[in-house]
Amino acid sequence: MATQLDQITQNLRELILEGAYEPGAAVREVAVAEKLGVSRTLTRLAMAALEQDGLLLREPNRGFRVRSFTLDEVADAIEVRGELEALAARQAAERGLAPALAAQLRAILAEAEAVAREGFEDLSNRSRWIDLNGAFHSGIVEGSANKALPPALDHICRVPLAGPRAIVFNRTVPDQGIAQLNAAHDDHVQILDAILNRQGQRAAALIREHAYRSGRNKRVNFDALQHTAVWPALPGVALVRRAGSE
Repeated sequence: MATQLDQITQNLRELILEGAYEPGAAVREVAVAEKLGVSRTLTRLAMAALEQDGLLLREPNRGFRVRSFTLDEVADAIEVRGELEALAARQAAERGLAPALAAQLRAILAEAEAVAREGFEDLSNRSRWIDLNGAFHSGIVEGSANKALPPALDHICRVPLAGPRAIVFNRTVPDQGIAQLNAAHDDHVQILDAILNRQGQRAAALIREHAYRSGRNKRVNFDALQHTAVWPALPGVALVRRAGSE
């Protein structure tokens, strides 16, 4: 039952993040059970799990509704992620990277640079950049050997747009978007350099600044997100609003 419940919870999570329900909309147990083709009992448990994730809000005697997020909440979550990754980077530097992981991170940066040279007009390049970005951040966490960090990061990355894979390709102002991506890549190069040179405090400071710029870019690009099709799609973007816009 646990495996089935996990799958149902994930299916409902994806529906919500894809915008199947408007922020603030009621999510009815019977309707969701019919949509997913599962029992009401499992549906109820899945909705309770997503309440714990922060995607649903429970209202007394009224069931659940979809939560909305403000840009400020997204930026705050990214800053928290930056603090956690700063700890990972410092510990990775102090403890030293295993040679295989160091080589893997160098290869990620080399491939990312090659993708950037080709440009981001092609969907496959945009998708590959997202994969490489996620792999780089995951590699730093792996290098820290801190087993408490992955679940903490997983939790904070449940906030829409807060994770390292939530990259905005701003195609309404392409030069600005490319500059942002190039700056992010340069950050990665410096972060890895600091880690490899066992400069823990420098690595931590660099990744904090990297996270700050990520949050700032989300604000800068937000209007473009609302008026253009984003591809690859950004899960959860439909749930995010500017403060006071609800």
